[in-house]
Amino acid sequence: MTKVPTSPDRQRCDRATGRLLGKMKRACNRWSLLPPGSTAVLGLSGGVDSFALVWLAARYNRVLRPKCRFMAMHIALDADGETKGPPDDVNEWCAGLGIPVETVAPRFDAGESVPKTCFACAHIRRRTLLEAANERGFDRVALGHHSDDVIETWLMTLMYTGTSDVLPPIRRYFGGAVTVVRPLYELRKAELVRMARLCGFPEPVQSCPNHPNTTREKVRAALRQLGRDERNVRRHLFWAAVRSLERDTVVKGTEDQR
Repeated sequence: MTKVPTSPDRQRCDRATGRLLGKMKRACNRWSLLPPGSTAVLGLSGGVDSFALVWLAARYNRVLRPKCRFMAMHIALDADGETKGPPDDVNEWCAGLGIPVETVAPRFDAGESVPKTCFACAHIRRRTLLEAANERGFDRVALGHHSDDVIETWLMTLMYTGTSDVLPPIRRYFGGAVTVVRPLYELRKAELVRMARLCGFPEPVQSCPNHPNTTREKVRAALRQLGRDERNVRRHLFWAAVRSLERDTVVKGTEDQR
């Protein structure tokens, strides 16, 4: 679990926030992720990535005209079954940023049970999030995936399935009724953790009982073996994954009903 202190260094926090906000704006402009006036549910898992998404979205909204309408949403599910919502301090922190929080129980299809794999859990969470957003009149769901997630997911599919599936920055669901966007697409995990430390984010909530015994952790460990070369290798892998995605799909028109 990433440790995050509660007393922010305001000046350094503002500098880090400004730099990462600039990178997020660049990604939003490049792929039309959060245009002015859009409505978006922000996925709130309880990890540093989702906190960074809420933090940066609130600041991004300050300069938009017309402003976006944001709501943070937590899906109460992990591999042990249904869970409680975020701690009170997380709800209060989001409210202080002007973003309300709602906790939603997972929806299981007939024959589905408590998920035992990361894939099944992610599928149920995503489906519940998309359906809840659509029911509440939101046209977008923003997730906190960053460049390291893009790299690791791509490598996982290459090594364990023999396919080349890349997390896209934008994808439309339900015939275009809801669009999933990833505003942190070009940001690195280390940058988000540093901003969280400087700005005094709430303590992350570890909601996965399988952590760290996951395939993703194995991929991360393999990359860490590169030592000082890891950062450059990750940068090259990220843009290679994006080029692969752009060759294989028309990014803005990618459709996936479920």
